[in-house]
Amino acid sequence: MDSTDRALLNAIQNHFPIAVHPYQILGKAVGTTEEDVFRRIQRFRQEGIIRRLGGVFDSRRLGYYSTLCTAKVPENKIPTLAKLLEGIPGVTHNYIRNHEYNVWFTLIARSQAVAESILQNIRVGLAVPEIYSLPAIRLFKINVNLDFDLLDKDRSQDVEKASVVDASLEDTDLDRPKPKDSSPYELNSEDIALIRVLQGNLPDSITPYNVLAENLHWQVNDLIFSANRLLEEKVMRRFGAVLRHQKAGFAANAMGVWQVEPEKAAGIGKVMARFKEVSHCYQRPTLPDWPYSLFTMIHGRTAQDCGDVMKRISLATGVQTYAMLFSTAELKKTSMQYFLEEETN
Repeated sequence: MDSTDRALLNAIQNHFPIAVHPYQILGKAVGTTEEDVFRRIQRFRQEGIIRRLGGVFDSRRLGYYSTLCTAKVPENKIPTLAKLLEGIPGVTHNYIRNHEYNVWFTLIARSQAVAESILQNIRVGLAVPEIYSLPAIRLFKINVNLDFDLLDKDRSQDVEKASVVDASLEDTDLDRPKPKDSSPYELNSEDIALIRVLQGNLPDSITPYNVLAENLHWQVNDLIFSANRLLEEKVMRRFGAVLRHQKAGFAANAMGVWQVEPEKAAGIGKVMARFKEVSHCYQRPTLPDWPYSLFTMIHGRTAQDCGDVMKRISLATGVQTYAMLFSTAELKKTSMQYFLEEETN
């Protein structure tokens, strides 16, 4: 992987251009030609570094409910649960982690009531009562943007620009979900048709939006305008490349969880979110035997890298009670497909 490859991968994770000639724009940005960028991205896709190139949507803005679930599952029942979760479209990720709470999965549903009904059916059907929903109380960061410059950088001398003073900041409007950004967006039938195609994989064409426009029987400029509007309205969080971390050189990832007093969570969460290696940072409910309220997903080249980041976060925030959970098995990882029920009705 050369410097142009790394620059491209850094660029397209968050901002793959929505324009008639996206590869030309990227070529100018990284100092090469439209054709060269197209060939490189084709190679990334063929090699499996890019899992999907498309839109990533905010479930709340689409009127859906999402939550992180955890469970204590006897080992002999894990295959049955895995098969059950594999068949639920709203379960996008399912992992076994090295903890007493050994199963962790995400669930997206049309409403909180529907999500709880799904979980209750699983509890009853599997005879496993300890399955819990931990929905986000506060979101500090969601940005799976792997920094490829880190692969060549010695992090041992890096000093994070964060301090314990930062962690004592009062809760501000920046920490509270803004109604404009989190309330359901009023979608029309054309918006839904566009979301259905943008949530898939971008056509492997040097002018991919022309292909999408032809499939929808739209003018390409109308499609580009509407897609950029979904971005501006925060309905689509980003349009870019979803990577396979291991193939991209980030072989390790850990769920770092932190025991933090509720009154300090806002300030500390902001500090944690500033670390480049942290892709997700949330405040979630605790359980009687799960005291951790802040969650950080950390990515690195090795498990030791992840541990080093945890230590740096602890030093920056003053939080000393934490745990690091590694995945021992990935049972499901897919992208949510919204509004499929409308197609079948």
